[in-house]
Amino acid sequence: MAQSGAASAEGVICLAIEEPELFQHPIQAQTFAKVLRSLAEDAAKRIQVTYATHSPYFLEARHFDQVRRLTRSSDETPVVTVHFATVAEVKTKLIGVLSADKVDRQLDGIVANQLAVALFAHRAFLVEGTTESSVFCGIGDKTYLGSLEAAGVSIVPVGGKTSIPLAHAILTSIGIPVYALFDADGGFEARAKANQKPQKKIDDERKGHIAANRAGLKYFGRTEEDFPSATVAEEVAIFEDHLEAFLAANWPEWIMACNDVAAAAGINLAKNQLAYRTATLQAEGAVPEMLMQILAKAEGK
Repeated sequence: MAQSGAASAEGVICLAIEEPELFQHPIQAQTFAKVLRSLAEDAAKRIQVTYATHSPYFLEARHFDQVRRLTRSSDETPVVTVHFATVAEVKTKLIGVLSADKVDRQLDGIVANQLAVALFAHRAFLVEGTTESSVFCGIGDKTYLGSLEAAGVSIVPVGGKTSIPLAHAILTSIGIPVYALFDADGGFEARAKANQKPQKKIDDERKGHIAANRAGLKYFGRTEEDFPSATVAEEVAIFEDHLEAFLAANWPEWIMACNDVAAAAGINLAKNQLAYRTATLQAEGAVPEMLMQILAKAEGK
């Protein structure tokens, strides 16, 4: 059909598929998803495509406006609700935080591959990168293995704090409860000077952090500051500096465990997500209270 099929000039072919991912290896599922989209996007073929799926391979975050998410209540008489969002609705949520042009660019370049799994979750927890997701997954597994997954919580690394407002706007618009965490990076300058970065680069970096911090605070309805203090609020948590600085100050056993993992592997594992998760599982001592509060908020407790 992709090569030759087309509807007549008077009609439209509608393909309705139940779980197209069945019996497909991942690479085949990805191929099938692309073929189905090519059919629908070729106006000359006059073909519509709709499918019900449980596979992230058949969802594309940049086309979130084409997704219909169905949820069923747990009442005695269950009610099925259909959730959907539009690009215009998301852009409205981001007025004053992210321009419409930047929304379009981020949809194609930043969030395209991170949100597909979260669209199936009961709750989403947005973090900047894979190191944060590894640490919080490790903390969850210290409670019992797979506790976050069993609770339907998806931890979503979005590639930096500038992407958090857009990811949050998309997921909340489509009916998914979301919690977010980002770094204020208050200690960036000391690190930059220690690394002997030129002053102009430090100044540019400061401007970037200030702009991102203020945008994030504005989006979540908080008082705008250049470098906010640490907080755990209802919708968002903020580290005063960043994760590693917090762990070094509040969980020295974690640093020791990370060093042990690196020594055992014989290489430098800084910013390595597997090492961070392993170190979190192995670290002795109490998990810092702020991290436990953040995780509880992410789980909706």
